[in-house]
Amino acid sequence: MPASPMVADELRKACRIHARLLDAFIEMTQKELNQLQPGFAEESLQESLEKLRAARKSYGSLAGVVAVSNAA
Repeated sequence: MPASPMVADELRKACRIHARLLDAFIEMTQKELNQLQPGFAEESLQESLEKLRAARKSYGSLAGVVAVSNAA
C-alpha cells in the first residue's frame, strides 16, 4: 500500500491559513449574493463563489482540512 505524500508542516500551516481566509470570503460573498436581484452582478458573484469554493477545496485537501460545502 503506497504511503501518502508527506507535506511539510509550514506548507500545511499556510494551506490552513488560506483555507480559513477563503472560508471567510466565501461567507461574505454568499451574504452579498443573497441580497442581489438576478442580473450581471449576481451571475458574476456566483461565478466568483464557484472559483472560491474550488480553491478552498484544494487548500483544504493539501492542509488536511475538510473542504467547504457547496451548499448555498
